[in-house]
Amino acid sequence: MTTSLSRHFLFILCLATGISLGAVEEKAPVAPPPVKEAKPAAPAEVLELPKIQVTAQRIKEIDKEIKKLDKMITREKAKVKSSELDRTLNNEKLAHAAAIFGGNSSDHLSAVAATRVALLENEREVMEAMKRPTTLDELAMMQKEVDQLRETRRNLDDAAKQR
Repeated sequence: MTTSLSRHFLFILCLATGISLGAVEEKAPVAPPPVKEAKPAAPAEVLELPKIQVTAQRIKEIDKEIKKLDKMITREKAKVKSSELDRTLNNEKLAHAAAIFGGNSSDHLSAVAATRVALLENEREVMEAMKRPTTLDELAMMQKEVDQLRETRRNLDDAAKQR
C-alpha cells in the first residue's frame, strides 16, 4: 500500500511541476530595446603605399640586360680554364721575368676570370630581383648594389685602383 501511495504522490508532483512549467512559458514576449541611430565611425587614417609601376617596358629592359650578362658569363666561364697556348705564353716564370711589361700568369688570369664569373652571377641575381621590388627604396638599394658590382668587376684587373 505504501508503494501505491508513493506512486500517487509522485504522479501528483509531476503534474504540478508540468503545469507550473507551462505557466512560465506563457509570459508575454519582451520587446526589443529601441535601436539607436548608429553614428558613423571616425575615419581612420588611410595608409598609402608607395607606387611602383611595373611596366612591360621596364621588365623588357631588365631582360635585355640579363641576356647580356648571360653572354658575358658564358665568355668568362670559358676563360676560367686556361688553354695550352695561354699556359705557354703566360707561364709563371715568364710572367715574373717580364713583370716590367705588366704581364700576368695564366693562374692569375684564371682566378680573375673566376672572380668575374661570381660577380656577374651576383649581378644577374640582383637584376632578377629588380623585376619585382616591393618599395622604391628597395629598388634604389638594388640599383646601388648593381653599380657596385659593376665597378668592382671593372677594377678587377687594375691593381692600382684596388689599393
